[in-house]
Amino acid sequence: MELVVKVKLLVPMNEDEYNTYIKDKTQRYALTLEENTFEVINESAFLRAKKAISGYLSNGFNTKYHEFYNVIENRKVVGYVWLKVVEENKSAFLYEIYLKEDFRSKGIGKKVMKELESLLLNREIAFFKLHVFGSNEHAINLYNNLGFHVAGINMYKELVK
Repeated sequence: MELVVKVKLLVPMNEDEYNTYIKDKTQRYALTLEENTFEVINESAFLRAKKAISGYLSNGFNTKYHEFYNVIENRKVVGYVWLKVVEENKSAFLYEIYLKEDFRSKGIGKKVMKELESLLLNREIAFFKLHVFGSNEHAINLYNNLGFHVAGINMYKELVK
């Protein structure tokens, strides 16, 4: 009889890891805002990213309902997860699943999402929600294959004279 040991991919962050993560997240989010903001704004994308993240995390690492995980593969941190779980609403929102470039397209994202689903089911969470930018076709395909449904669509049109 073969003993199968299930290795967890998700390991809760400590506060020092969180601080490193938030610096990285802010930089990456600023780039995402630059690519996906379709309006003229007189504030830098970095400042907007910093304000948005601070708004979501008013108490930083200790903000109620927010959870942060390192994604571990072969004893290395290969990515991060930021999750908000409101048990009284039986609802969770995935703010971010991020995998470092070298670890993408290897099935890790799918395994992380399955582990998150299992974690949430064990906590009796009924609704698992997320946002994905329309340009992120790889992530959209992953979420579709995992059974997520579209709840709304933002659209834009650039008007040029």
